Amino acid sequence: MKSNLLNIDGVKILSRECQTMIKGQAGIDVSLCGCSCSGAVTGPAYCSEFIACPQVYTC
Repeated sequence: MKSNLLNIDGVKILSRECQTMIKGQAGIDVSLCGCSCSGAVTGPAYCSEFIACPQVYTC
């Protein structure tokens, strides 16, 4: 399998030093999440996993 991948143009084996320099994240931005006046979680679908809103929320 490894030899098959190395036959693709532009593919190379990364050294450990190169691997430690790669930085990234899942791209989850909790600052987009919020609460509506009715107490519902607003924002992208993943927001309900990270925040909870009070049932009675005054605007």
